Amino acid sequence: MLLKSKIYGSGSNNLIVLHGFLGMSDNWKSFGLQMINKGFKVHLIDQRNHGKSFHSNDFNYELMANDLYKYLNEKNINKTSILGHSMGGKTALLYSLMYPDTINKLIVVDILPVNYNTNYNEIFEALLEIDLKEIKSRNDFNIHLNKHFDDTNFILFLSKNLQRTNDGGFNFKSNIKVLYKKYKNITAGFKFINQYKNEVLFIKGEKSKYIDAEKLKLSEMFFPNYKLQKIRNAGHWVHYENPNDFFLVCSDYLNN
Repeated sequence: MLLKSKIYGSGSNNLIVLHGFLGMSDNWKSFGLQMINKGFKVHLIDQRNHGKSFHSNDFNYELMANDLYKYLNEKNINKTSILGHSMGGKTALLYSLMYPDTINKLIVVDILPVNYNTNYNEIFEALLEIDLKEIKSRNDFNIHLNKHFDDTNFILFLSKNLQRTNDGGFNFKSNIKVLYKKYKNITAGFKFINQYKNEVLFIKGEKSKYIDAEKLKLSEMFFPNYKLQKIRNAGHWVHYENPNDFFLVCSDYLNN
């Protein structure tokens, strides 16, 4: 099955954007619209089990990298630049190891190809414990999440997974039950032994702990030719917390 996407702009200078875990293409609309002014045809991808893309009981990075390869073939794209955030960054990194000749520029945002001991149990328990048949509005859902999380922006991020059904009720866009069951496939590192010898730009949120010296050292095994750029006043959600600096760094790198 083919991934769903939203495409902005025109021409042959393609840029693929891959969202993070529990995210979707809509999270990147503002960035995508900015990039078309820099001459890019921007493909905002929904990865499997997310957004409007297909649901599957199978979920890991190798599958998602192959999903992207099929998408590019279907769109007759022989070579493209790729930007991936968090889970999307890991998808992009594994894709680069599998299909290096199809990549122009590669940007990976606040993630590395290593194991992370992130525990998503609290998030999924909060999402799964609510009876969607009982809520009358999105605000009801947000009130429920507010019992579990203090970060308003994170609550709004999670609530984007909610959508209206034809009968006026609600369901989840994302395949929440499978994502819960398989999320350790996402936090795990890679087992591939080959290298991506072309350059990759790692972007780190200044306040984020996802990229540090130890993890960078481990990542050199796969990506020896990397650059590191820090974005000030930003954590893991770099593109949201400092969109202006993030856009400037990305557009400068992609156009040079």
